[in-house]
Amino acid sequence: MQALWFMLAALAVLAIAYRYYSAFLAAKVLALDASRVTPAHARNDGQNYHPTHRWVLFGHHFAAITGAGPLVGPVLAAQFGFLPGYLWILFGVVLGGAVHDFVILTASVRRGGRSLAELAREELGPGVGAVAGVAILFIVVIALAGLGRVVVGALAESAWGVFTIGASIPIALAMGLYIYKVRGGSVKGVREATVVGVGLLLLCVVFGKQVQDSSFGAYLRLDEVTITLLLAAYGFVASVLPVWMLLCPRDYLSSYMKIGTILLLVAGIVIVNPVIEMPLVNTIGPGSVGVDGELFPAVVRGSLFPFVFITIACGAISGFHALIASGTTPKMVDRETDCRPIGYGAMLMEGLVGITALLAATALPPADYFAINTDPKIAVVTGADGAGGLARSEAELVALEAVIGADDRRRLGLKEGQAIAAVAGGTIKLSDALRLSNPTLAALGYHVDPREAHATELSAGDFARMGVKVEELPRLAEATDEVVAARTGGAVSLAVGMARVFSGLPGMRLLLDYWYHFAIMFEALFILTTIDTGTRVGRFLLQEFLGRRWPRMGDTSWPPAAALSSLILVCAWSYFILTGSIATIWPMFGIANQLLASVALAVGTTILLREASRPAYAWVTLGPLCFVAGTTITAAIRSLFEVYIPMARAPATATMGAINAGVTGTLLVCVLAILTMSARRWRQIIASRRG
Repeated sequence: MQALWFMLAALAVLAIAYRYYSAFLAAKVLALDASRVTPAHARNDGQNYHPTHRWVLFGHHFAAITGAGPLVGPVLAAQFGFLPGYLWILFGVVLGGAVHDFVILTASVRRGGRSLAELAREELGPGVGAVAGVAILFIVVIALAGLGRVVVGALAESAWGVFTIGASIPIALAMGLYIYKVRGGSVKGVREATVVGVGLLLLCVVFGKQVQDSSFGAYLRLDEVTITLLLAAYGFVASVLPVWMLLCPRDYLSSYMKIGTILLLVAGIVIVNPVIEMPLVNTIGPGSVGVDGELFPAVVRGSLFPFVFITIACGAISGFHALIASGTTPKMVDRETDCRPIGYGAMLMEGLVGITALLAATALPPADYFAINTDPKIAVVTGADGAGGLARSEAELVALEAVIGADDRRRLGLKEGQAIAAVAGGTIKLSDALRLSNPTLAALGYHVDPREAHATELSAGDFARMGVKVEELPRLAEATDEVVAARTGGAVSLAVGMARVFSGLPGMRLLLDYWYHFAIMFEALFILTTIDTGTRVGRFLLQEFLGRRWPRMGDTSWPPAAALSSLILVCAWSYFILTGSIATIWPMFGIANQLLASVALAVGTTILLREASRPAYAWVTLGPLCFVAGTTITAAIRSLFEVYIPMARAPATATMGAINAGVTGTLLVCVLAILTMSARRWRQIIASRRG
């Protein structure tokens, strides 16, 4: 199968949907009015309420909603095969996701920029509002943990990526100060800052290789814990600073990189026209995936239905968008008619992101796709059955005592003073095996240069020794100068897929390493803009909740209240990143995200039943609600009994399993209560309109 025809079909469907369906929603269902005063003008405070040019706000909104979801979700869902993800992204975004965003954004703008929890309280009653507030706070924490876990995995041990992403923060600060303090927010100032900011960011990508290879690069090769703490610090600072200083300019800067990269990737797919290597539909078993007769470890647990929907998550419909559409964005809308391109148009662009991510990932050989996205445990010593192992014999393992260092001992699970023979009968994660030092791997007989720091030169035979099937992976690892196997989370496999497409363009064959790190930067920019905006939105929600008991805490412009609520949010999502993995966090994120979309669609249905010129127009949200709620509730119940409760019963995962089960169960009960109370409210509204 060639990717070209699938890309052209997707572009045609998205263009037709924006031209006709969004116009119908704007004119008939929502009846947008450009003369209506927006909260950005009515409550302009220069802090959170601030009239913003429609394209700058489009950039902020697109950057804020387009986090890891449309990039990572389709990549992880590729394990089910190409066709299920392609169809769900395409039709889900047109009929569900974009409608969801458009309706909530318009409703919030018309109600003073109120949050989704406040909209639920107003439309469905105080009881529903309280339940929705609790559910939304849980969902924000889980969503930010799921998105943050992806960027942590992508940037770990990557000096090039850390340098590029770190440089984007001072560049954005300079842009914000220039636009609003030097140029007074003028369009000319926006254009000047854009040209310089984008240029500086590209230079950081280009010179990131020199930084990585320098002596300074060793200080930027950070582990996952350090990156998580730095990510938490960034989320806290971005949440408390004024929106014009860091949040808006950084999102605007990254939106140009995002949209430009996506358009370039679309063009690359059209020109290169790669072959889709993944079958249309794969065979899913318990803990394994069958691809053309070969078995691979599962990337995410669960059967095709309903787990493909919660795995893709944001690429088709995302409840997290309702938080942005009722959080920062409605407070900056200049005219009500801007809601159409910002609400519906930005979500269509996110759907295109999901389609391109799926095409890039499924163009990888299946063996390489699974080798990157899974982190199986391998035997420390090859067993008698000939299964893969790190060392070929116990004698070979014991011989390491002369060369092994403290870090390698830790990766092998050795305690201080313990003999290396003690782990001969144990297992080690593939990721830990690949990150052993080259002197250690060379002593075990692997084809690496003992003078180098990382095992990027491992051959296909070396992987076969460990029991891992690969095809092009050794060449890709050497070309990108990174260890790319066992880098779970989807980000690395997508970056490899994108780099393969870009390097297939004329004159780009020798630039695979630059394209790979450019793709990592591109993905991290997506995720960080969701981290900063999501933390700020979560801060608003928490302040609304606390403000009912302590009114001063509800003042979003009071620095102590902003700092305390931001700190609580950051500590909560950081905990899940530090204690979980993509296999445990992402399904819970998908369930939480889709349940939140169900809440938002229920609120939107209530508003349309009450305010639309015809009650039948409420089907534009009620139809997607029935499908999304049905699939997600099914997935939540199965995850509880098939994944989280068994985790809670196992001593090694008891704490995390209990927390995951508790959070998922709480969300499920809250959403079921909201849907029940919503149905009662709908009957009342319909009876009232008939009367």
